Order: sequence, then C-alpha cells, then structure tokens
Amino acid sequence: MKNTIKYIAFLLVGFIAFSAKAQVSDSTIQILTLEDLYGLVLQNHPLAKQYDLLSEIAKQDLRMARGGFDPKAEIDFNNKIFKDKNYYELWNSYLKVPTWFGAEFKAGYEQNRGTNLSQQADTDSGNGLGYVGLSVPLGPISKGFMMDYRRATLLQAQIGLDLAEADRLKEINKLLLKTAKGYWEWYFYYQQYKLLMNAYGLAVFRFDAVKIRIEQGDLAAIDSVQAKITIQQRMVDLKTANTQWRNATLMLSNYLWTEDGIPLELDQSVVPIQTPLFENTPDLPILLSFAQSNHPEIQKLNFKLAQLDVERRLAAEMLKPEIKLKYNALLKTPVDQQGVNSTTLSENYKFGFDFSVPLFLRKGRGKLGMVKAKQQQTTFKLDFQRQAILNEISANYNDLINLQEVLIIQEAMVVNYQRMLAGERQLFRNGESTIFYVNVWENKLIESQVKLFSQRHKYAKAMAELLWSAGTIGN
Repeated sequence: MKNTIKYIAFLLVGFIAFSAKAQVSDSTIQILTLEDLYGLVLQNHPLAKQYDLLSEIAKQDLRMARGGFDPKAEIDFNNKIFKDKNYYELWNSYLKVPTWFGAEFKAGYEQNRGTNLSQQADTDSGNGLGYVGLSVPLGPISKGFMMDYRRATLLQAQIGLDLAEADRLKEINKLLLKTAKGYWEWYFYYQQYKLLMNAYGLAVFRFDAVKIRIEQGDLAAIDSVQAKITIQQRMVDLKTANTQWRNATLMLSNYLWTEDGIPLELDQSVVPIQTPLFENTPDLPILLSFAQSNHPEIQKLNFKLAQLDVERRLAAEMLKPEIKLKYNALLKTPVDQQGVNSTTLSENYKFGFDFSVPLFLRKGRGKLGMVKAKQQQTTFKLDFQRQAILNEISANYNDLINLQEVLIIQEAMVVNYQRMLAGERQLFRNGESTIFYVNVWENKLIESQVKLFSQRHKYAKAMAELLWSAGTIGN
C-alpha cells in the first residue's frame, strides 16, 4: 500500500512539474486567429495588391474611353515658295468638340494668301475668315446617331469597372481560401505536436515510476522495457509531428508580408487558436440565393453579356447608311459693328453633306452575326456555370454536415477512451493489470485525440470551401 501511495505521489509531482513548465512556456505565446491572418493578407500580400490593380487598370481604361469626347485643337499650315515667289500660304486653326449624339461642333479661323491662290481658298482677300459650324448625322436613319464607336467604347469601359471588381473579388476569394487551408493545416499539426509532446512527457514520467517500483520489487524488470519502448515510439512520433508543424508554419509564412513587401516568417511563439469556433451552419437556401446573383463568376459573365449588348447595338448601327450634314457660318475678321445676325448666317456660310452605304452590307451583317453568336456562347456558359456553382455549393454543404456529425461522434469517442484509460489505470494501481494494457489504452486515446483535431481542421476547411463556393469568403 505504501509503495502504491509513493507511486501515485510521484506521478502527481511529475504532472505538476510538467504542467508548470508548460504554463511558463505558454505565457510567452501569441495567438494568431484566421481573421487576423485574413487582414494581413488583404493589406500586405503581393497577390492581393496585384489583384487590387485590376480595378485601377479598369479606371484608366475608362479614362481613355472618356478621352474620345475631349475637345481637340488642330492647326493646318502649308506654304509654297518657288523662285522667290510666294505661291500660297494656307492657315487653318480650329477646335473640334464631339458630342454624345454623334454631332461635332467646330470653330476656327482660316487665313489664306499667295499669288497662285485659288478662288475657292479665298478668305476675304487675305484678311481671314472665322467660322462656326456643326456636323451631325441625319437623325435615327443615319449611322452614328444612336450609337458610334466613341459611345460604345465608353459604355463598355464603364461596365468594365464592374467586371474588373468581380474579377478582383474572384481572385481575392481564391487567395483567402488558400490562406484558410494553410491556417487549418498549421492548426492541426500544431495541436498534434502539442498532444504528442504531452504524451511523450507522460511516457517519461511513467518510465521513471516503473523503475522505482521495480527497485521496490512491485514490478518485474521486463516492465521497464515495455515503458522504454513506449518512450522510443513516442519520440519517433514527436519528431515527425515537429517536422510537420515546422513545415506547415513555413507554408503559412507564404501569406505573411510587411507593408514594404518584405516576407515574414512565423516565430515558434505564434500559435493558432486552441479550438475552432464553429458558428451556426450556414443556411443552404440563403447561400444558393446569394450565389445566383453575387457569385464573382456569375457577375463576370453577366457583365460580359452587357458589354456584348453594347457591341451588338453598335454593329446594328453600322448597317445604316452614313448621312452627315455639315454647316459652317463664315465670319469676316475683324467682326464689324453689326456683329453676327441672321443675315450673316444666311449669306456667308458653307454647307454640304456626306452619304455612303455599302451595297451588300456583308461586313456589317457579318459583324452583327458574330456578336449575336458570342452572346449565345456567353449565355450558354452562364447557364452552365450557374448550375455548376449551385451543385458545388450543395456538395460542399453535404460534406460539411457529414463532418459535423462525424465530429460529434469523434468527440464522444475521446470521452469514452478517457474513461477506459482511467479504468485501466485504476486496475494497474490495484495490481490487476499491466503497463502493457495501460499503454494500449493510452495510445488509443492519443490516436483518438489526434483524429479529433484532424476532424476539426477538416471541418474548418470544409466551412471555408463552402463559403468560397458561394462567393462569400471575401465579403
């Protein structure tokens, strides 16, 4: 009885010393949550910064499209001097202002001189003429009135902003999914290492206790061999777990960067959370409804269809004949005291029109047919992509529910193994069992605990994959 009390006392002292050592080391650790890691990735990761530039590129593309409506100043000057004779000197400076409906305003000043100047180029005997005019398509029947290249480019660039944002969100979601998977792998290998380290310490304590009991004659010498084998086996398992944890730490460091773009490496004092906080299971109908209108892939295809619709409207516009009216009021310089009046506009002006139409319209009809075919292609792709996304969400949801049920069973198994081990230890203390059976149940418990951490990390990864498949992980 005294030997048994000494044995129990020795184990208690050993456990207290080991726990105190663990508490000292635990006081220096820092916990890194997945939410904190997400924040660091979104703020500093090079790929996140690269994806942010997608929106910036789209903004610059929109700026270029708006440049199609910028006023434009031009100067045309031609001068011919031959054998000391000024044949002609032609000067024309003007400002052109395009408008949304295809019309173009033009104002300028023209001055022509020279001995061989044609009468057509006369500008009030060289004094110069100012002019203000307009060039406009002849209503809806004319090409360019309802739509032209400038408007089409601008409309597509405006849609391109939304398209770029959807593309950015898609890539960010993929990056965050990889981050989550890396985090939960790190979590599992850390918890496994910590568990096996405790198991190794327990084996060492038991080995020392067995030696004391052998010396006192309570146990046979062969029991120390069994205890030593347990130490050796757990040392092997611990070294393997340590390597796996270190490698997982290195892999997770891929997602840690400073604001200056310097890669960081996780210190051993930084650890994951103890147990994942499993929130309420997402509602499947809500995820499906959200994905149908907000998933980045579906949004991208919808925006592409919108761009193709602009292209279709432009192609249909190009089938119309081009009829453009031109009118320029001519103003003598300097302007006389009467100024500009109705007489000036009706007596001094230039007027004309341009008309052109392809006879077979093959180019225009081909372009329109091609755009319509692209619209059908994109529509078919959208239908398939939407159904594929919905099925993937449902499949991931089923996996999550299954893992949730398995996790509950595994937690119950750990409790039962703990009971079995406690009972076997009691039998051992009473001399009704051997250290072999204690080790067997202890190993079963350790395996069950490792599997429990494995199920937790699989469940957390499944949750991340479910949210990613619905397009919500980056929202």
